[in-house]
Amino acid sequence: MAEELPPYMKPLFMSGNSQKIYECVCDEQVTVENPHILIPKAKIMEDFKMRAAVCDFHPVKKQVTNYPGEEILLVYDPDYTYGENFYVCLTEEGKAEYLDSLKKEEEAEEAELAAAAEEEEEYEDIALEDIVLKDLPSTPATWVEQGSEEDLEEEILTTSRSLISFMIQRKRKLFGTPIQFEDRNVEAAKDAYIECTSFEDNTFDLHRQEHDFAVQNVMETCEKACQTEWKKPRTALSQYVPRTLPASQLEKINKSEELAKFVESVCPRFKLALQQNEIMDVFADDYNELIDVDGVFGNKADNNLKEYQSFTDLEFSKNKSIAQIDWHPSIKGIVAVAYTEKLKYDDRVDLSSRILMTPSLILIWGFSDPIHPQLVLEAPEDIYSFKFNPTDPNIIAAGCINGQVVMWDISQYEARLRNHKNTGARANKTRSDMFDVEYQRSPVVHYAAVSSIESSHKMAVMDLIWLPDTVEVARMGVPVENKAQACCQLVTVGIDGNVMFWDIRMQKPTGAAGLGTLGSTAKKERETAKEKFSSIPSTFSHLDLQWKPINVVPLSKLTGPGLHPGVTISISQQLQIIKSKMQSLVSGNPPLIHRTNSSVSRQRPVEMEGVNTKFFAGTEDGYLVYTDWKAEKDPESGKLVSSKPVYAISTHAGPVHCLLRSPFYNHIFMSVGGWSWSIWKEGESEILQTSRSNVKFTAASWSLTRPGVFYIGKEDGNIDVWDLMDRSHEPSMSQNISSSAVTSLVPYRVSSKQVLLGVGDNFGTLHILEVPWSLRQPSPNELTAMSSYFDRECSRIDYYKDRDANRKTEVVDSAPQIPTALETSEEEEERLKKSFNNYLTMEKEFLVKLGLRKEDDPVELVH
Repeated sequence: MAEELPPYMKPLFMSGNSQKIYECVCDEQVTVENPHILIPKAKIMEDFKMRAAVCDFHPVKKQVTNYPGEEILLVYDPDYTYGENFYVCLTEEGKAEYLDSLKKEEEAEEAELAAAAEEEEEYEDIALEDIVLKDLPSTPATWVEQGSEEDLEEEILTTSRSLISFMIQRKRKLFGTPIQFEDRNVEAAKDAYIECTSFEDNTFDLHRQEHDFAVQNVMETCEKACQTEWKKPRTALSQYVPRTLPASQLEKINKSEELAKFVESVCPRFKLALQQNEIMDVFADDYNELIDVDGVFGNKADNNLKEYQSFTDLEFSKNKSIAQIDWHPSIKGIVAVAYTEKLKYDDRVDLSSRILMTPSLILIWGFSDPIHPQLVLEAPEDIYSFKFNPTDPNIIAAGCINGQVVMWDISQYEARLRNHKNTGARANKTRSDMFDVEYQRSPVVHYAAVSSIESSHKMAVMDLIWLPDTVEVARMGVPVENKAQACCQLVTVGIDGNVMFWDIRMQKPTGAAGLGTLGSTAKKERETAKEKFSSIPSTFSHLDLQWKPINVVPLSKLTGPGLHPGVTISISQQLQIIKSKMQSLVSGNPPLIHRTNSSVSRQRPVEMEGVNTKFFAGTEDGYLVYTDWKAEKDPESGKLVSSKPVYAISTHAGPVHCLLRSPFYNHIFMSVGGWSWSIWKEGESEILQTSRSNVKFTAASWSLTRPGVFYIGKEDGNIDVWDLMDRSHEPSMSQNISSSAVTSLVPYRVSSKQVLLGVGDNFGTLHILEVPWSLRQPSPNELTAMSSYFDRECSRIDYYKDRDANRKTEVVDSAPQIPTALETSEEEEERLKKSFNNYLTMEKEFLVKLGLRKEDDPVELVH
């Protein structure tokens, strides 16, 4: 049973990792002889910020926070006297009392040592003449029996019956004769063998005792000797003070010839040592130097993705899948996740009553609390795609499964997100308060606006992106300058085959009388909900249930009627973000031009020149569609109609899950779907494609720091890491992350020394992985090398296209002309001459390519 501690002491368990952090490793830095250590309070507070509830000081967090001193006393308890391996002092008075008791013990020990030294001095003062030493032979003492002889006799095994004796005889004449062995058949001789079968003997009765044999043990004796024989006691001296010489003697030694010869003999070696010290650092660690060598790829030993943190919620994310992940643009350590039901269409119809009662949510997590989300965004239906506004992250837009577009305004919770690491209501909670209901409750934010049902997509919204703050789209898809310098337009793509452009600013009234019966009913229900939830901001009240797209672009098929069901979209200008806007985000002053409820007074929009209005869309049937959002004039009717796709290529045997542009090359993008991935160049054809995989690909992401690295998520829960600088025919590494399918991959660059990768799976768990050094540190000239690699691939494809075209032309030109029945001899001769001249021309071109002839060499044609 553990003893009771004084009230100012608390038992504390310190893990091995914490012992290294606080430099109190058991039996190394703290021992039984020196068990106490003083830990700075600032170091513990810093650990609270880094590891939160994982910190071993978390049970006494409140007492440590209120501790008045600068250093906290921690005492090592190796015997677990108080139930743990350490105990901590939480008051200054207790620390002083403990240190005073140690000081008193040390003083008592010093007093005992002083007394023992005085006795020893008194013994040494005895005159040596009074001591007489005699060298007498040692005589053994007589053995005194202490009652163990009888026990030994009982343990000795003795024979209790007479021994059996055997006698073996042989005739004398047979002594020494050689022995001959022969083979014979067992069946030929009688009684040649006897078969002994096993059986159970009921009469067998033998009790065998276990006997122990014991001897008398005595302590082992040995003789030892030292180098110096000590024949008799004598007085000895040892020097412990350096010898000092007078100045005259020192001067004599310095001027002696022996010293001069010694200096001359060691001078060359001394100079060599000095030169070596100047040339190289003898104290440098060669292994650390090898790590920082430039030009060496993968020189870090650890190349795996490390689990940094994981988030899951048994209440909100139970039996749900992660649809998409998005990082907060300006606040580090904040990530948002959309959860959806793991049901097919038929199952959704059958379980529609249960789904209606289950809330559709987006959870915003903070690294400081992996158990409770910071915010809970409530949506009308399941969300498949959402994004933070790049210039005003307090605005979040999302697309629902029913085709509507939803928006939230979380500006009133901005301070909560920014202070999620700092001290506050949660930072002062103790372990017992962690189960408080108020503590576990996360704020629920209701959506501020939802689009009109009649004007929205007719099927699920699968992808959503914000247009950059440098351009906006006017009516009929005309690109104009964005004078507000804020992201106020977004693009959505749905399974219904339409791409819609939305503007979050108030539009000019169109003169419509109303929304119809259905719209009026929905509006009344929405107004009732706003009255019930007073926390809904009125930022986008002008859009609620009246929001309509400003432009609709259908993904038409090239041949035949119908539309391609859109899944993902990629626009070339989406990566053009002005740095000054990002700096204003950090300072906390984002542009809020789109928050006004009045109509935006605009001048007549002027079309921007040089803006690429073409975009790519990936479809559910595996097509890659390249089309234009800008309307074109119909040559027959003269009206502006939606543009036809430039091309539509069937690239993947399944839905195109991802369509991502490289963060380093705006003209390079990657498509992932089915069992393969492809890399494309805008305006060119496919430049790189992987072979068919055994497992479906479900997600993908480019690296934010290395141009040649990207990640592919698979259906079996693995992540393939592709490094084109290393190899292009297979992944450089494959690592298992989850037992279910990977549904989303989104990277985030924390700093130049840390890059995180958010991974969502089909079980509803968010994994935050830390990218290793080899995958985040680019090799020298990697940007130029990858650019050259893509250019070479494009040149290779162009070469094969030209070669195929030339071959087709040569086949047509060199095809033998079938003579007609009326061909004369002159016509036949002319035909043969033309065929032979074509052969000579083709031969010259072939020799020129081989470098055997020059371009200006004449060809001797037959006339």
